[in-house]
Amino acid sequence: MAKKINNIKKILNTSELQVKVLALYLDMDDTTISKWNSNTAQPSLKRLNEVGEILEVDNTTLIQSIPRESTGLALALQTEYKRLQKNGMLEKIKKTNDMGELKEVNNPEFVKALQNFVTEYKLKNK
Repeated sequence: MAKKINNIKKILNTSELQVKVLALYLDMDDTTISKWNSNTAQPSLKRLNEVGEILEVDNTTLIQSIPRESTGLALALQTEYKRLQKNGMLEKIKKTNDMGELKEVNNPEFVKALQNFVTEYKLKNK
């Protein structure tokens, strides 16, 4: 089951508004709203605001609060970023796109190193 991020289904269930009517108003397929309801997909902030306007609820009511414990992750990640840079890892690399143009993109190795660091940090600080 998807992690609950929004409360749209709960708010819709307390209103008289049907999903298909909301979908028509937003000019969307009703399966998209069903995905929001099951939390398998999330609306953009713009769409969330539009839903809040129609249901006449604050945007914060439509969002599930997820409490988090402070472990110092942001500072640790910033420190790891600086360490990787100091060790010579490039943040950006040049890569040829499908059109044959050379573009600057995030270095996949740098991204993976940061992601692995966060995973390990979270395991250590449970």
